[in-house]
Amino acid sequence: MVRQFGADVSSNNPPNVNNYARFGSKFVIVKLTEGTTYRNPSAKQQIASAIASGQTPHGYFFAVFSDNSYLAQLNAELAIYQAKALGLPAGSILATDWEVGDGNEVTGPVSANTQAILVSMRMIQKAGYRPMLYSGAYNLKNRVNTSLILKEFPDSLWVAAYPLGNGTAVSQPDFSCFPSMDGVAIWQFTDNWCNQGVDGNIALMDFSKVKSEEVDDELNWHPQVKYNELGQFKINRPNGADLYEDASLKKVVGHRPNGATFKINRAKDGAVCAGTNQWFNQADGLTKINPLAVNPYGKGIAQITADNAWTQNNAKPDTGVKHLEKGSTWHVLGRSGKYLLIGNEQSGKFVDGDKATIVL
Repeated sequence: MVRQFGADVSSNNPPNVNNYARFGSKFVIVKLTEGTTYRNPSAKQQIASAIASGQTPHGYFFAVFSDNSYLAQLNAELAIYQAKALGLPAGSILATDWEVGDGNEVTGPVSANTQAILVSMRMIQKAGYRPMLYSGAYNLKNRVNTSLILKEFPDSLWVAAYPLGNGTAVSQPDFSCFPSMDGVAIWQFTDNWCNQGVDGNIALMDFSKVKSEEVDDELNWHPQVKYNELGQFKINRPNGADLYEDASLKKVVGHRPNGATFKINRAKDGAVCAGTNQWFNQADGLTKINPLAVNPYGKGIAQITADNAWTQNNAKPDTGVKHLEKGSTWHVLGRSGKYLLIGNEQSGKFVDGDKATIVL
């Protein structure tokens, strides 16, 4: 049986993780996000230093969705986006960390807890990553139907159980205390591995190599549009797609190659309009619609495109509250005119939509 040591880290750990390789670590699982807004500021360096020291990087996100499947989707969307932005290879672990804390509750109905977790894991798999579920042994035995999880995702449990309690320095796991559960692929056996103040894990599978999963092209394509633009269309037929005169799709007026993308301004009866007398059959490609263009209460992800973007508390020219870094991403909860709702009064509720794009 394969047994490999590995560490998992967050912003509470050093940005440089190469020291863990000295103790035999073969992989490092890096916290990428939490909930729908937080991104680990050390993740990029932690992934890079893991690679530089011969440790395979993987990722996880701290779930803040409790038993809510819709919030699970939003949590997973941000985690997937950040994994791709940081260059985490397809096939890497992207685990759902579902435990008590930071607003996440585990006391909901077991069926609802399980379904919400499955929503996140299905999205992760569809995006080309390896889904896993992390939690404490008690939660996995009492708060989640792990049989359903394992039926869909075999060997996907990452379980925390510390025989010697919190804070005790441990260098080797005591397998006489191994959590007796089916489907355990990784056991987190201490929160102070080798007295390094880092979580220590023992894997029962080889996670030092990454096997790429098949990536869904639709989830892998993330065009960016203005807040008021309807969306984009991408041809994915090997031989390209015909261009039609109108939405009836009867008269062909041209042809466009595979991979070509177009802004769309209307959709009707299974056809999308890319300009005057320029219609495509939606079956000939991928269509991404911007929900904020058609519904002021729509939700999405915005990426900051300006150096001088600030949050503000009114949907009009106003005093800045917090500076937003160019390139950072934020969950959008609606819009008022061109102002995107991304926060609260303490952090600033809105950002000017002219200083961001919507990531589809």
